[in-house]
Amino acid sequence: MSTDDTTDADAGGTEDEGPSLTRRDLVKAVGAVGAIGAASAATVNVDTDDLWTDDTEHYVGDDYGEYGASDVIHTTCGQCNTFCPIKVRLADDSGTGEYSSLVRKLAGNPYSFLNTQPFSQVPYDSDPEDVATGDVAGSGAVDADRWSLSGGRICLKGQAGIQTAFDSYRVRKPMKRVGPRGSGEWKTISWEQAIEEIVEGDDDLGHPGLRALWGYAPEDEVMDDWEAVQSGELEKSAFDEKYEDVLIDTDHPDMGPKANQIVDVGGFRRNFIRTRLWHQGLGSINSVHHAGTCGFSSVMGNVRSHAAQKKRQYPDVENCEYLLVWGTNPMVANKGPTWLAPKLTSAIEDGMRMDVVDPRLSKTAEKADTWVPVEPGADGALALGMARWILEHDRHDVEYLRNPAESAAESDGEPTWSDATHLVLVDEEAGPKARAADLGLVPADHELADDFVAVDASTGEPRPASEVETGVLDVSLTVDGTAVESVWSLYRDRVFEHTVEEYAEMSGVSADRIAEVADEFTSHGKRAAIMAYRGPAKHTNGFYNTRAIATLQHLIGNYDWKGGQITPYAGYSTMSGRYELEQVPDGHSPWGSRCCAAGSTTRTPRCSNATAATRRSGRGSPSRHLRPPRNCTAAPPTSTPTASRRCSSGRTRTTT
Repeated sequence: MSTDDTTDADAGGTEDEGPSLTRRDLVKAVGAVGAIGAASAATVNVDTDDLWTDDTEHYVGDDYGEYGASDVIHTTCGQCNTFCPIKVRLADDSGTGEYSSLVRKLAGNPYSFLNTQPFSQVPYDSDPEDVATGDVAGSGAVDADRWSLSGGRICLKGQAGIQTAFDSYRVRKPMKRVGPRGSGEWKTISWEQAIEEIVEGDDDLGHPGLRALWGYAPEDEVMDDWEAVQSGELEKSAFDEKYEDVLIDTDHPDMGPKANQIVDVGGFRRNFIRTRLWHQGLGSINSVHHAGTCGFSSVMGNVRSHAAQKKRQYPDVENCEYLLVWGTNPMVANKGPTWLAPKLTSAIEDGMRMDVVDPRLSKTAEKADTWVPVEPGADGALALGMARWILEHDRHDVEYLRNPAESAAESDGEPTWSDATHLVLVDEEAGPKARAADLGLVPADHELADDFVAVDASTGEPRPASEVETGVLDVSLTVDGTAVESVWSLYRDRVFEHTVEEYAEMSGVSADRIAEVADEFTSHGKRAAIMAYRGPAKHTNGFYNTRAIATLQHLIGNYDWKGGQITPYAGYSTMSGRYELEQVPDGHSPWGSRCCAAGSTTRTPRCSNATAATRRSGRGSPSRHLRPPRNCTAAPPTSTPTASRRCSSGRTRTTT
């Protein structure tokens, strides 16, 4: 708490009770006592009166400035990726009577629900002056009206935005290297010079410029001509002459236009830059996300665990009875200070139990019922130990896991379903899931040819999953000479490779503690959830750690249930509205090869609907099983159940 905001009463005393003691006073006093002790052999004349008192003016401020709407900008904070709405009070010291570009103060926006948790934002139709002075009509009835009384909240990281904006080391203009690479020798240049040299080239740096590097031709035109070459209708030399200036390689036209050799590594405004400048402006398909060094292993682990529908594991905090926070610090990090920390503390006050898995005693762990200090990177072993206890004690949701498809889930009143009953071709190296046509259940041109396969519990026969009401979990059989096992059988076998005690030794968590957490996690029906983030994922085995943790949630079937885990992607388009920022008039359509790593590329199929098609059919989905190393501290089961959801609109579905 700032001393500017502290009153005598706040510091623990009143005017009648005499002077109060602050932390600074204590430090001063301790220093003085040390000085006295050091000089105890001599006569000391120290006046200590000012150590215990301060002028009352130090605590009371009455200097404020008048300002109007022209002095305030409503924007979003850029100090983290929560992007809280804020108000920026501009300084009026320009000498012109107008506001300047200097920031005097930052504050949260009271009209935003992000800044006013656990209450709602003030009503939009409230009088701005009443909002500014805290005199909103009816605001005294907090329990009834439930909107914030204290204005919008902004965290300390957000307040540091002033320092970020005006940091003396902030790069405000383009800089050009003038010495050898790695020398650290740079000079400031104008924006005009930077644009000119980027586009037209620079002899000093040996850069030819984008104009010389760039080339583009539409995919349909190129590939139609290439098919004509293959059929003999067009000479290859004519094709080469037509496209040699615009294609990367006329012998491999599927690599795409030369524009693909111009690569962007996106940062804060990457979505805007990627959509407008790189994809439609240049026609380059290669705009690279920063996530390779951020949370990629976590994102991919979750995407592969939820049929490409979920990038993070978030809980329905308000309705959750048990929350297991795993490898994240939501009370203080990222989204915590403004809205998540108040939401969590309110839930705890309302009776939610929160346990925390973290090697470090974090601020969130301080608030937990139980702190579980796992060995760094051994989160997969802890998750598998919990899974072993859950399976041994029959605490998993069997009815949920036996729903092999959407129709079965709908009949069972479930918003999602899993692939636990789906059959896997175990003799194939990649261990793909079997399709109905693979096992001869339907002809290759049948509408169900690409369906996954499950054993029908009512007949004991394998059938296309979409036609099965209840599947069999434990399956190991041969169908027309093809060996298959269910995802569940493979998962269970991997889980049972070690005892709970062995998992305890790997994870650094006692067997009793593993049993306690697993017991609690499975004691609340669907109203238990895990909040996991980068902690388990930022390791060489992070992908597998994430998969093992996500599978625990599948075991209780809490996906999209009230109080369980949710899909937090409800929102609005940030690039559409009054202005359609996503569309560039006469813009290009990117196609061809994507850069993966140095010296390697992947090629995008000609079909523009390839991604949607594979997602609908399930090919390339989380259920395409990987074969990780058989090391429990480094990998989850070979085949890990995957959850799918009925609604793909992005809205959160909570079911009572």
